[in-house]
Amino acid sequence: MAEVELWFPVAIYHELNLFPSDRNKQWKDYAFTLKEKYPSGSDGWVGDVYTTHGTYDIVKDENFKDLVDEITKHVNNFAKSFNCQKEFTCNSAWLNINDKDHFQEYHHHAGQLFSAVYYIEAPEGSGNLVFEDPKEPDMFPLPNITEKNSLSFQTCDHTPITGKLIIFRSYMRHLVEKGTNTTPRVSVACNFN
Repeated sequence: MAEVELWFPVAIYHELNLFPSDRNKQWKDYAFTLKEKYPSGSDGWVGDVYTTHGTYDIVKDENFKDLVDEITKHVNNFAKSFNCQKEFTCNSAWLNINDKDHFQEYHHHAGQLFSAVYYIEAPEGSGNLVFEDPKEPDMFPLPNITEKNSLSFQTCDHTPITGKLIIFRSYMRHLVEKGTNTTPRVSVACNFN
């Protein structure tokens, strides 16, 4: 009897309600004080996102220690899903503040093994985090697909939710869609190797 086997799956880890709302509010308020002190590292991007990537590494900031430590625990938990016994540490982390109409084009985190995003504040209309199938671009896509399924999806979307953590392998290309949010979306991104 014929069967279809699934090989080389792509895994994306997520957890909700990582921290209580009062803790997220403290980080959000602090993020805006950092925005006043440090320039955005977004010079090389098409999108207008404010980011401390390359200008201020929050791994070294005691105010974010609890967050980075908790994300690190989850990254190591995710790594165990791969039967990987290495203990990973966060080697860089930065803030992103997205106002209305801000976006970030497709990219990946070169030279890293795991990457994570944590939503400190994700108001309604925040742009989705979109992952691309690593096999894209498919030079010869299958014709006449009537309905996409797990074998034919080319992208998957994750809606930002305050307190949500997403972890993925760093090679995965991803983008942030343009937001319609009327208040800023505030997130932290981290890299691990």
